[in-house]
Amino acid sequence: MKKTIIFISDYFIDEIVGGAELCNDALIENYLKLKYEVIKIKSVYVNLNFINLHKNNVFIIANYMQLSENVKSSLANNMFKYIIYEHDHKYLKSNNPAIYNNFLANEEQIQNINFCKNAVAVLCQSSLHSEIVFKNTLLKNIVNLGCNIWSEKHLKILGNNIKPNELKNIDNIVYNSKNYNKGTFKSIEYCQKNNINFQFLENCEYEQFIENLSKAKNLIFFPTWIETFNRLAVEAKILECKITTNKFIGAASENLLSLSGLSLLNEIKLKMNKVYNIFNLLITNDLQNINFYSESLPRVTIMCTFVEAELYIEQYLEQIINQTIFNEIDLFIVDCASTGKEQEIINNYIKKYKNINYIRLENKVNISTSFNLILDNTNNKYISMIQVDDRPSLDYCETLRKHLHYSNEIDLVYGDCLQTNKPNETFNNNSSNMLYDHSIMDFKKENMIKCLPGPMPMFKKFMLEKNGKFDTDLIYANDWELWLRCIRNGSVFKKINKQVGLYYFNPNGKSTSLENLNNKLKEERKIFNEYIDVLGPTNYNLYKDYFNREV
Repeated sequence: MKKTIIFISDYFIDEIVGGAELCNDALIENYLKLKYEVIKIKSVYVNLNFINLHKNNVFIIANYMQLSENVKSSLANNMFKYIIYEHDHKYLKSNNPAIYNNFLANEEQIQNINFCKNAVAVLCQSSLHSEIVFKNTLLKNIVNLGCNIWSEKHLKILGNNIKPNELKNIDNIVYNSKNYNKGTFKSIEYCQKNNINFQFLENCEYEQFIENLSKAKNLIFFPTWIETFNRLAVEAKILECKITTNKFIGAASENLLSLSGLSLLNEIKLKMNKVYNIFNLLITNDLQNINFYSESLPRVTIMCTFVEAELYIEQYLEQIINQTIFNEIDLFIVDCASTGKEQEIINNYIKKYKNINYIRLENKVNISTSFNLILDNTNNKYISMIQVDDRPSLDYCETLRKHLHYSNEIDLVYGDCLQTNKPNETFNNNSSNMLYDHSIMDFKKENMIKCLPGPMPMFKKFMLEKNGKFDTDLIYANDWELWLRCIRNGSVFKKINKQVGLYYFNPNGKSTSLENLNNKLKEERKIFNEYIDVLGPTNYNLYKDYFNREV
């Protein structure tokens, strides 16, 4: 008896003739139906009763914009076997990574992560598609198919319409699409700017469409979003048509657009067979032969220093060792001559975890000295600082490292932190009803009137190698001064719109106790007057009375 495949999509070929629908239909007709029973169902009609009725079958989920949240949640959390056949960018609310710097969306734009994470695989159309999905989601189950699928009929039509350049009678052609993403207006602008005459390629039946395209010497095509593969570009090249385009074409990342004519058509056929084999391996659960996409990101150093922290140290360590990427973290702890059980507690963790580094000093030193000592003893490119009484979210390191790594022009990243007055609460279990106010604003240098990075930023070590380390003469506002110094010399920071930790407003803390308020204010006043050029004259005049006050 054949296995049954449940194929879910927003639309099928009898309703919409788009690239995704053509690809889905070809997969079903060319391959799936030859080996399996296939039940096709629109995502809008899928409910909990339906998926439970078919819980022992394999689900292939293509476009799923209309799939309900409760169905996605049930599939993800109840051990269903499903494969996501990703045709676009449904992990983003905008569905278009092209609108973000480096194709990296801010955190509030990310969606469907749990649904994607629990799939057997998330199938992408090209290397470019896979890279962008990974940098935004960090999923471990991405598979690059490296190709689209065509029906046998359409492949034959393509082969029959290959013609040499001398038989073509249209110099330039522009695809006239009503779909904004296809960038018809951009292509027209390009032609007008460069005084290029062109004809429109209109939508029509496939055979006529390909015949019309085959008459053109050059396709001018400037999509406004990331084309995960793009059938049109490949079809044009098969038809010996040149392409004037941008960097948004996924097929180009597979080096397919360097081929043309029959050689490209034959390469597509070979790649399609590889796609069928990937589906077979996934459906039969032969995952050891699947090449899952991965990238190696740099290790992270977390810096921590304290004196007399017995109350906090064990729970702090628990929050660090439970970081989602703890095996890619080196924790450095400087204990400044504490007299409690801190050393005993830390040593118990060191026995289990080789990436915990403990430095015990016999004398008390300030935070700047401790942090500089750690910086001298780590070779890691990315540095984080989390004090012993604060609590990061469990994905804190993973999330901030992603943005630091994939934002080439950024030297430091930070997020929102909750604030609590109760010691030893955790990010996942706390009574906080407020945000730490310094980090609320997005980065610009004038906003550094407050120390925007807050209690737990992550930064590139190179930034300090270029601008100098922490000033050991400063005790209370050493981080604020360092960030201002870096910004003065051109560093750029980035806020990610996500809560990344819990800040404890410790009444006995070095920079938060009333006992130290006067000394703290004197130190901040000196920094405030030193960095007028960064903070700007408006902020200087606005805040000078605050910093010159006596308490």
